[in-house]
Amino acid sequence: MKPFLPIAAGLLILAPCVPAEPVVPREADVCVYGGTASGVMAAVAASREGATVILVEPSRWLGGMTGGGIDHLDWGREAAVGGSTHKFLTEGLDDFADRKPGGNSTYSQTTRIGHSNRTYRERFLKLVEDHGIEVIYDHRLGKVQLTDTTIHSATRQDPAKLREVIRVSPGGSAIQAIWLDHAPVDRTGCPIPEPLAHNAVHIRARVFIDCSYEGDLLAMSGTNYTWGRESREQYGESLAGVRPNLWLYEIDPWLEEGDPGSGTIPFVQDRKIGPEGSADGLTMAYCFRYKFNRRGEGIAIPEPARYDPAEFELFRRAMRDGVDIYSARSFNRLGQPVIDTFKPRQADAGSRLRPRLPDTNLSRALMTTTIFGSSENYPNGDWATRASIWKFHQEFFCKLIHFLRTDPVVPAKLRAQARELTFDRGDFDETGGWPHQLYVREARRMISDYVVTQKDLEAKTAPKHSVGLASYGVDDWSYATVALDGKVALQGGEFSILYLDGGKQNGSYAIPYEAIVPRKRECSNLLVPVCCSASHIAMTSIRMEPVWMILGESAGVAAAMAVEEEFPVQDVPYGRLRHRLLKIGQKLDPLPPVE
Repeated sequence: MKPFLPIAAGLLILAPCVPAEPVVPREADVCVYGGTASGVMAAVAASREGATVILVEPSRWLGGMTGGGIDHLDWGREAAVGGSTHKFLTEGLDDFADRKPGGNSTYSQTTRIGHSNRTYRERFLKLVEDHGIEVIYDHRLGKVQLTDTTIHSATRQDPAKLREVIRVSPGGSAIQAIWLDHAPVDRTGCPIPEPLAHNAVHIRARVFIDCSYEGDLLAMSGTNYTWGRESREQYGESLAGVRPNLWLYEIDPWLEEGDPGSGTIPFVQDRKIGPEGSADGLTMAYCFRYKFNRRGEGIAIPEPARYDPAEFELFRRAMRDGVDIYSARSFNRLGQPVIDTFKPRQADAGSRLRPRLPDTNLSRALMTTTIFGSSENYPNGDWATRASIWKFHQEFFCKLIHFLRTDPVVPAKLRAQARELTFDRGDFDETGGWPHQLYVREARRMISDYVVTQKDLEAKTAPKHSVGLASYGVDDWSYATVALDGKVALQGGEFSILYLDGGKQNGSYAIPYEAIVPRKRECSNLLVPVCCSASHIAMTSIRMEPVWMILGESAGVAAAMAVEEEFPVQDVPYGRLRHRLLKIGQKLDPLPPVE
């Protein structure tokens, strides 16, 4: 079955694409693409160093997930967070707690969260205004002019393969300019499939920084990149590739129960997962980070535009047969095979099954706000594909809540709770309660001269040119919902804050400068602090917002230095860069061992 086609036309705002008038190029020393938290830090850092800066944000808001759904930020060890990031995240809070190993958050003593989403957005906006940075909203990348060619779309069709031979232009290349398409988001904050105008804005800059979650400028710059899960063999990572199934539910996956020839029921993917340790193109689940009012006092969750009860047969069978689809698994420990340790629980008579509504975040269980596997085509997809995935997440949630409110198979208490569920007011009122940022946990990843891998997390490396620290454990989510041996499996996703260094560096590790710049012969004026050069396993740890903010700030300083001295970004003298980073408070050396 194919459950992830474009849907929810009722939520889309479509308009014809019109030809763009000739535009006068805008010029700056540094152009930052992506107004994520990392992008704001990069733009401010470059401006603070004396560069003129243009910041491009495809939506109408700054901060990405920091203010777009996450107000309880995961960031690992406080001592590893430096520079302007620490000040920005903690300033104004009543209290900041450095949680013990495994702990991970900023929170106020009174509210037990960080700043509100709205407050984060307001603070990011004030930050760019205070530095006089021009921000271009509602425009996304259309094409990229390089030294010797113009690129209109992503340069890869498939993830990188083992021992792939990389071919680059012998003369090297640089980005000369970018063109932006006018594509304002719809009334719920989601991207539209097609732009209203192509080539509406033309920007020339001496250095570019890609701070988008998707890595679109990276993918159109001639730089090598990948996505999905590498094999164990690729970088010698024991945790890489296909992992054991997280859950195996006693739910018949076939349209006609017991008949594999009838096809799979909706939301179950009919695909074969490779052997453990093998590579594939799957990505961990995305979601929206909702804010709920559970007393019926908030913004009404929309009724689905089209609802077919048969579409929720997966959940209906689980509830009919008393299968526990609500309980999330405990955190993984190395040496405990997940398939043996965490088995699905069949609810027998008198068992303590606890039906519950989906959480505001994902849950490591079938009952959650998305279908694991629905994000597979997002990382390298065009905007029509991505828009359909955003809308799938919205419409699935509306349909799930409608099912929980109305279907007779749903336990009465759960039906009553679902009827009281609304979006909370205050954070996302202008988008009808919908968070305006899809939680893109991981998309593309650059492949450069240094690839951060599991060995870095294990404290088995000592990169010389650190531009920031990461300090979160391996943390992923399931990759697919598949039929397996007449049952339904959630594939992979067992790691949560899994530290690998045995306390040698208190869970921290350095990210070198070579991991945020491409190979010099591929592109000489691009920095990539978000979709940086890392394996999938390493990115499950790096991907925390504070880490991307740290790397963004370091990238902004380096970009300004490259402009000032007219260097390729790869030739920025590290000694001078390190001096400037330390001067602004960046933490560059791994933490001392746990005593």
